Amino acid sequence: MRTLIAWSLIVPSLLFAQTDSTSKSVVFEESRDAVPAKNTSLSLSADTTNIHPVRFGIVTGTAATAIAAVHIYQANGWWKDNRTPFHFQEDLKYGRSVDKYGHFFGTAVAAFLLRKSLRWSGLSEEAALYWGAGGALAYQTYIEVEDGFHTWGFDRVDFASNVAGAAWPIAQYHSPFLRNFDFKYSYLPSAALNSGEGKGFQGQQHTVFDDYEGQTLWMSVKVKNFLPRSIDYLWPEFLCISVGYAVRDVFGKEPRSAVLLALDLDMTKVIPDDTPFLKLLGEALNFIKFPMPTVQLTPNTIWYGFYF
Repeated sequence: MRTLIAWSLIVPSLLFAQTDSTSKSVVFEESRDAVPAKNTSLSLSADTTNIHPVRFGIVTGTAATAIAAVHIYQANGWWKDNRTPFHFQEDLKYGRSVDKYGHFFGTAVAAFLLRKSLRWSGLSEEAALYWGAGGALAYQTYIEVEDGFHTWGFDRVDFASNVAGAAWPIAQYHSPFLRNFDFKYSYLPSAALNSGEGKGFQGQQHTVFDDYEGQTLWMSVKVKNFLPRSIDYLWPEFLCISVGYAVRDVFGKEPRSAVLLALDLDMTKVIPDDTPFLKLLGEALNFIKFPMPTVQLTPNTIWYGFYF
């Protein structure tokens, strides 16, 4: 999850994105039998590449600066004084798999950010999709290789999670059925935040990215699309149901997993898509699970009016 810091720095370039009709992205209908259609009304078709040099320079410059900054952070933190011969090492206990989901989710978010940035700079919809996924995976792989030359080791499960995260947006693009599912993230700071518990480098304090006890990871389901047509009008299009996974007492003697069930919001339906910016905003916010009524199913039942 720590590598998501680099990609979060790309966001400023997105604020300039989608400011004219030539940079609109194709938005697919979410109905069960809908087939994605090309948007032929745009002056620049979604399947056409026409790079804008200034925009492309902003995107690549911002990405390069962010990657360099995080490299310096990790070189002076995680990797400093920890050099070893290259080796493989899996850690299936760390964070009770929240770390593995973090690799999947972080790579998927990185692919989204890079995809939208490249689309804004003039790449076609599919070119931006594949280059975004490839760029995100390439950077995550670079981090994993560097870990391989240090104490942490190249974790093949982390790498597999990265591959899955990069593949997910491509799979959704080609499969209307998969667009009924969204992966999301919610966070409430735990006692471990800003502490030195767990793994890391000497003097490291936990941040939001590795405060695993404060994180909850969700899979959101668009319920309306699974209901029979005779009754689907009864279910609001914006209302979803999410299944969540969290850990309790992750750095204690008896860490345990928690499974949750919650109402959820499809932010692409909550926020109107009247303008390209609002459309982008809805898509970006849909990575976040907003507080809603929730029930914890395991290890014991707890009802929450609003779960953060």
